[in-house]
Amino acid sequence: MPSHLDDHHALRNWQTRLASQKARHWRDELPISTEIAADWAERPALLRALEIVARHARADSTITPWLTVPWLLKSMKITHAALPCLTIGDKALRLAPRDTQPIIVRNLRAFADRAEEGLVRLQALEDNRLRAADAVRDAHRPGKLATLLSLMQFMPVASPRLVAETLDLTISGAGKLLARAADLDLVVEVSGRQAWRTYVARDLALSFGFVQRSVGRPLAPPKYSANLEPVLQAFDREMAELDAKLASLGRAGCVHFPGA
Repeated sequence: MPSHLDDHHALRNWQTRLASQKARHWRDELPISTEIAADWAERPALLRALEIVARHARADSTITPWLTVPWLLKSMKITHAALPCLTIGDKALRLAPRDTQPIIVRNLRAFADRAEEGLVRLQALEDNRLRAADAVRDAHRPGKLATLLSLMQFMPVASPRLVAETLDLTISGAGKLLARAADLDLVVEVSGRQAWRTYVARDLALSFGFVQRSVGRPLAPPKYSANLEPVLQAFDREMAELDAKLASLGRAGCVHFPGA
């Protein structure tokens, strides 16, 4: 996969591979030498993974070796699932310098940074889920508000046209539904001067600077309580139905985690 092409199918294919439950082993999949050192099993797992990434990067000059990292970590049983946040890329891995310690340290730090960021994103998803359930519970005639907020868990950037196509609404109805979610401070409009309105999940709007963080201690998300359970169960059913619908439409749904 060359890095200078803009293939709109590439992201979808990558997400499909990440979500695949098919058992694969790197020795069978990667076009590289499978010879290993005698002390291979005694080496730290992440160092073994970095060596495989480096071999792959030297054999393939495209971005494919970087995109393969999440799957490789799962194949080597370092992670339980292919985590897209652990995608790394370092051109220095294509080289074979005498002093590899700076390269190794830099990439180990990259793994740690991306893992921490992934945990932040995961917590944001759960916070959004609780806020959505709280808003739906208190809303007068919520209509398809829960369905919209479930969709935003899969597609955190949405437009009236996208929502209309996915939820079988008119564009006008989808626009009103998104505006209602924005009024509840669950999504943020980031259209600017564009003709079409665009909305993003609030945590992403904060991360990308579309809105300013409020001064002082941030508002805590609603805490889980028993009276939220019926709404959360309905919300999760909506997400499961949307996952199946998006898959039938050829759009990437969520990545299923074993045991989750």
